[in-house]
Amino acid sequence: MVNIIKMLAVVLAALVLVACASSAQIGNSPNYSETALRERARAHSDLAAAYFQQNKYEIALTEFTEATKIDPTYSPAYNGLGLVHAALGEDAKADANFLKAIQVEPNSSEAHNNYGSFLCARKRYDESIPHFLAAVKNPLYATPHLAYANAGICSARKNDLKSAEIYLTKALQIQPLTYSAAYQLADIQFKRNDINAAKLTLQNVLIASPTPESLWLAIKIERILGGRDNEASYALQLRRQFPGSEQTSLLLSGQ
Repeated sequence: MVNIIKMLAVVLAALVLVACASSAQIGNSPNYSETALRERARAHSDLAAAYFQQNKYEIALTEFTEATKIDPTYSPAYNGLGLVHAALGEDAKADANFLKAIQVEPNSSEAHNNYGSFLCARKRYDESIPHFLAAVKNPLYATPHLAYANAGICSARKNDLKSAEIYLTKALQIQPLTYSAAYQLADIQFKRNDINAAKLTLQNVLIASPTPESLWLAIKIERILGGRDNEASYALQLRRQFPGSEQTSLLLSGQ
């Protein structure tokens, strides 16, 4: 029985090698259609993306790289390489791959948005915002509210609150449930002492997707408005749901 199993394993391994060799020969054939090559590149990229979501970066790199070899003009593969290298802290490689993704497909909203996020996270604010705006220019982009939200958040980080409010408002007009945009807009409204507007903007966030930051902002809003019951409710929620957060520490220290 053991010998039979070993023989089957050898046969299966041989079949896999033959299949891989045949696939490589087909991919290198001048008669292989561009459509078929694109589909193969897409399949490798989809597989890589799944591994990336599982934090299996080495396999993701291998699959994204294979996709670029199969189809050197496939933008999502370079975009994926940018994301993986960014996650690994390999900024130079990430930067180069994001730029390559945009070079081969200038209208790729996903590449522009991801590159903008990469730049914003590294405090390269003035470079990042044009990429978010480039992303929303594509009428086929399925999630322009995310790019507008990112532009608003990044503008706020560089203290351009006027632009931030414009972008965040646009994000919420497109998709009112963009919670990151709602929180950031509420924070801007609070800072300019428009307390009632801040409370209204924050409502959906507190109902559907509360965070330590949004609960802490809600507590500060209710303190100003004199809503003691609401303040106590948010404080309890903050302590219970996020006991180890910085905002809970601030609350417990009497701030």
